[in-house]
Amino acid sequence: MADGDLVLRGGAVLDVRTGDTTRVDLGIRAGTVVAPADTHDPVEVDAGGLTVMFGLWDCHAHPGGLMYDPGGDGYFEGVAARTVRAGENLLEAASMGVTGVRALGEADGIDIAWARAYAAGSSPGPRLLAAGESVRTTGGHGTAYPREHLRVQPDLVVDGPVEARRAVRSLVERGADWVKLLITGGLYSEHESVDGGQFADDELVAAMEAAKARGIPVAAHCGSSQMAGRFAELGGRSVEHGYALDEAAAAALTAAGTWLVPTIGVTHDEPMMIETGWPPHAHNRAVSSAPAHAEALRACVAAGVRIATGADLNPIGPRLHGELAMLEKAGMSRQQVLYAATVGSRELAGLGSQSAPEPGSVADLILVEGDPFEDLQVLRRPRAVLTFGRFVVPLTG
Repeated sequence: MADGDLVLRGGAVLDVRTGDTTRVDLGIRAGTVVAPADTHDPVEVDAGGLTVMFGLWDCHAHPGGLMYDPGGDGYFEGVAARTVRAGENLLEAASMGVTGVRALGEADGIDIAWARAYAAGSSPGPRLLAAGESVRTTGGHGTAYPREHLRVQPDLVVDGPVEARRAVRSLVERGADWVKLLITGGLYSEHESVDGGQFADDELVAAMEAAKARGIPVAAHCGSSQMAGRFAELGGRSVEHGYALDEAAAAALTAAGTWLVPTIGVTHDEPMMIETGWPPHAHNRAVSSAPAHAEALRACVAAGVRIATGADLNPIGPRLHGELAMLEKAGMSRQQVLYAATVGSRELAGLGSQSAPEPGSVADLILVEGDPFEDLQVLRRPRAVLTFGRFVVPLTG
């Protein structure tokens, strides 16, 4: 359906802050929710019997990634093949109710190109925030040496403050919405730990100063309490993973207003690790890190750290839905999970803090059968999905 005005009639609009629904008509114009009276010659859509709510967000995605790629296929493919896979992944995610995605590390600006296409309406897909290539140090997180990508560039390698500053500026120049710094180790590379620092302080300061000067937010792959605290102190917007954060780090994030995107599934979903061929070093490190990762999440929730959701796994749609269930098992309440997946993530993305669709909010919406407070599974099968006020999945029947 094109960009014309819409009115959704008779839906039960869900407020994820309270769990209450209100039967109210919603107008949509120019990608924004408006009062029905403010639409012009709208298409009327019968939403009776359905729950209308904000769509889900995956705030930590790599749309074209092939982690762990045991066959090594991705190391030989070119930009065109990776672009197609990323686009198919993002469109599937949108069809499963993931109306927003923050890509935190993608090769050759593929995510930047798709973000522009979706915003322009030339292709259907989610609202996409793009970080371009991740920024890492030599031998840091993300390397799979001696494997190297031959025809695409998935990250920018920096050593020293001059190179760190240049990398941030180059990403801004190419149109990135975010910068992603890999400041500690993690699960991917063989010779690292989840909480080992990988950026020298002068490198981190240079990158953060450059980002601040250009007005671009920074996300950090970070498992270390010490590095998380320093990142927050320097104005970092979101900590990704937080594998080994302690209460002091949680307090530092709260004080600075820094978000956590816990990606709990990367340490808790062992069947996924087996299915997708994780190498022993990553599998074993993930499983051994799982208890501390869950404890870090609970410490952050208790301290009042703002939480957004992201799976860090492909395919985005199925993995994000799995992430929500695992967050609940790790200690978040159903309401906290739904809030993080919709309102919290939208707020991290800079789209406001409304907890229910209302005039002035962006029209990234899903229509589902049932109440997600009673059953998270209803979110997997949306009857309709809108992004930018346009139907990605139209309501039929």
